[in-house]
Amino acid sequence: MKKGFWSEQWHKYRRKKTIMGIVFDFLFTALVIAMLFPASRKIVSSTIIRYSMFQPRESKEVAYLADSDYNWYVEDLDGNSLSLSELRGKVIFINFWATWCPPCIAEMPSIQRLYDEYKNDMAFILVSQESKGILREFIAEKEYTFPVYVLRSRQPDIFSSRSIPASFLISPEGQLVMKKQGAARWDGTKVKELINEMLN
Repeated sequence: MKKGFWSEQWHKYRRKKTIMGIVFDFLFTALVIAMLFPASRKIVSSTIIRYSMFQPRESKEVAYLADSDYNWYVEDLDGNSLSLSELRGKVIFINFWATWCPPCIAEMPSIQRLYDEYKNDMAFILVSQESKGILREFIAEKEYTFPVYVLRSRQPDIFSSRSIPASFLISPEGQLVMKKQGAARWDGTKVKELINEMLN
């Protein structure tokens, strides 16, 4: 009787749904099940975010870094210290992120592609507050090559953000041309046009 009941329910369901509707229902169910498990939750979340990201917009507000904003220190995973003042006069991309943050993970491939294209022309500073061991493991697993740093002094207020990821694009003159909280697609045409304009 139980078998007949489920068979009847399936036939009723089939009559109401198109093939695409059934596929979407199964995908949605699989998604809900995947979100119940912590191990797959981060992967599923970052994948969904990745396919719904937009390019960031140029800042409407005109803001410039003060001299004190350049007195900020970070350290790479090999222990080498870097001051933002050493990069003055360059186009600088700064990103605050964490390995446990799905939106951060979602935008990483686009940052890597931007880095691959512009690594010789501008500076990239990707900053996390996690341990170097966790960061090394994450970077190695994902095969990212962009430079990763940890904080060695409090970041200036101009780079403060209530959430991560938080990204900043700075012109050679010190103008904050882009400020983005949340995931974005950093290898789009708008970003590249703006970078090319600053480099030229």
